[in-house]
Amino acid sequence: MAVSGSERVQAVSSRWGATRVTAVQMGIVAGILAVAGGAFFDVRPPEAYGICMACHGRDLVNWVINDLADTRLTIAPASQVFPVLTTIGVLLGALLGATTSGEFRLWTPESAVKNFAYGVLVMNFALLAGGCSIRLLLRASSGEWLGLLAFCGMAGGVVLGTFWLRWQATR
Repeated sequence: MAVSGSERVQAVSSRWGATRVTAVQMGIVAGILAVAGGAFFDVRPPEAYGICMACHGRDLVNWVINDLADTRLTIAPASQVFPVLTTIGVLLGALLGATTSGEFRLWTPESAVKNFAYGVLVMNFALLAGGCSIRLLLRASSGEWLGLLAFCGMAGGVVLGTFWLRWQATR
C-alpha cells in the first residue's frame, strides 16, 4: 500500500505532536539564535560575511584541518573561536524537510565525475568572487567594482544556464 507525502507528514506530525512552522517563524528563531550565538562566542564577523555556503564551507574545512594537522590555513575572523556550521545546518535542514514531507529520494547522477567537476568550479569561482550572491550584492551595493562585476557574471550565468536547460529540454 503506497503512502502519499501528505499522509506521511500527518503521521509524523501526530506521532511527535509537531506543529507547522512557517518560514517567517523559522527565520525569526534562526536570527535570534545567530545573535545569541555571536554574543555567547564573542564572534565579530567581517563586513558582508553573511550566510555563505562557499566561505563558511571553506572556513569549516580549514578549521578542522588546522585543528587536526596543526596547520595555519586561512580562516575568517568569525570562525577563529568556533567554526561556522552553516553548511552542515543547511544540509541537515534540507534532509529533515525532505524526509518529513515525503520528498526525499536517492538518485544517481548520469556522470558523477562531471557533477563533481561542476561543484569544484562553482565553489572556486564563488571563493574568487568573494562569496555567495548575498555577499556579492552587499559588495556591489557598496560600490566595489569586483562585487558588481561578479554579480553581473552570476546573473549572466543564470540567464545562459536557463537558455541551456531550455535547449536541453526541447531536444
